[in-house]
Amino acid sequence: LAMKLFDCHCHVHLGPNGIAPLLNDVRSLSPMPIPSTADPANKAALSPHKHCNDSSLPPTTTAVFAGAAIMSTHPRDYPAVDSVVTKLRESSYRGVPCYGIHPWFLHEVLNDDNDGDARGEGDDGWLVDLRQRLIDHPDSIVGEIGLDGARWREVEEDDDDDRTGGDTKIWERKRMLSCPMDDQKRAFEQQLLLAAELQRPASIHVVRAWGDLLDSLDNVRDTMQRRHTSKGKAAQDCGCTEDEKPALRRHKKKEAKQRLLLPPKIYFHAFSGKAGVIPSILAACEKAHITRDNIFFGFAPAIPNFYSAKTPSIMKHIGIRQLVLETDLEDASNSWYDLKRGVEGLALALDMNVCEVAEQTHENAERLYFGYSGEAER
Repeated sequence: LAMKLFDCHCHVHLGPNGIAPLLNDVRSLSPMPIPSTADPANKAALSPHKHCNDSSLPPTTTAVFAGAAIMSTHPRDYPAVDSVVTKLRESSYRGVPCYGIHPWFLHEVLNDDNDGDARGEGDDGWLVDLRQRLIDHPDSIVGEIGLDGARWREVEEDDDDDRTGGDTKIWERKRMLSCPMDDQKRAFEQQLLLAAELQRPASIHVVRAWGDLLDSLDNVRDTMQRRHTSKGKAAQDCGCTEDEKPALRRHKKKEAKQRLLLPPKIYFHAFSGKAGVIPSILAACEKAHITRDNIFFGFAPAIPNFYSAKTPSIMKHIGIRQLVLETDLEDASNSWYDLKRGVEGLALALDMNVCEVAEQTHENAERLYFGYSGEAER
């Protein structure tokens, strides 16, 4: 049987021709031959030059495109995301609409917020719009959201500064994060809370901000817990008799142990953390009653760390049941190739048959995007 490849994270709505190049490639190449085993000569690191079209490896199975999750980065993306998802579904592929604000573009959204209260206590206009869009599209998820501690912009020097001349070295120039981390964390937590409240998966971008991520996971968990505690106290005052209160308290205590305090599925895309941070992530999620089976990681062939010598050991540490395929591409012309390369990269790292990798990553994608209720908590 042909193995199904699902792209769990891409931005092809931003490409010059949308989803069309990928669908054209799929129609012309599908079913696609892929090797049954990984290249034994390349175990140390994943190589961009070793891929599924290697003629020295006889093809023994086929793979077909199954669909994609289309990630927003800014509210202006939402209509284009909807258009691409519609085209996927009209072509009998699965499409997942994803809505959220990427940390690279958060400063634009905050500056453009018509309410003028980006740092106030009321709801931000962009957040109100995001909530409504998620409600209007019950099959949508929250993404791409996150934290980035490495996205810098240069600060213009004063005219009388001695370093404003053309000879200023790049490491001497003043710079700052494109969006302050405090603002990033606030917006990230707002979106994560929304995903938890509406019980939607979340696709998360994190670069050099793992400590801040763990803080935010704790903050969201504590906020959700306070909300549920407040609701529980209100429920106890709803006319039950003294004799009924002990049973009600026991029921609420049992319910609290099962209640999810973070989004039901959490996906760390283009994972760039060290193996040492993974136990901390899992522990933070477990405190919120999110089991390991509901936490996912992706590695995009378009991102350089896919080829790092350390990446195979990190993939192995994560394990195949938590890994998914992704491209993170805007130009769909390379999507099909990167999906194939992703399959073989995982097979190399995990010493697995590519058929098993393709089958398990597709099953993982089903669990991530289609194995949840999608209903707001009552």
